[in-house]
Amino acid sequence: MGRSGSQTLSRRALFSGKHGAPIRPPWTSETSILDACIGCGDCVAACPEDILFNGPANTPVVSFENGECTFCEACAKACKESVFDLDQPAWTIQAVISDSCILQSGISCRLCTDNCEVEALVFDLSQRPVGAVFVDQDLCNGCGACVAACTFSAISIMEPQRD
Repeated sequence: MGRSGSQTLSRRALFSGKHGAPIRPPWTSETSILDACIGCGDCVAACPEDILFNGPANTPVVSFENGECTFCEACAKACKESVFDLDQPAWTIQAVISDSCILQSGISCRLCTDNCEVEALVFDLSQRPVGAVFVDQDLCNGCGACVAACTFSAISIMEPQRD
């Protein structure tokens, strides 16, 4: 299904961040979006992974339901305004595994770990009966590959809660 400049997100996809806050594209912040984004949609159209959509006031939001961010910088390069800052880290967001992970029910699954290229999702077989998955916060880059892979919607991407 192709995207048009006027396509909007489902409520679930739009509010996939913590406390309903939308996830913004890499190398942006809520402040840079509010201060500089004119809602032109150039970054949305440029995304080859099809994860950027028009959100509130036609500003870009991310949904990992279609796939992951490959950090290709196409969105940033397409933007003619000062919304993106490639000199800052892409994101601080990271994967969070919920209690609805089917491993909690004793059903074996490794879809998320199989799709994590940076190996930030660690499978721990010592957890009974079938193991558990943990997020290595030092490795997770927030790309969202695990979200798209999890058919049980047990993974979300949000700001990490450090101990």
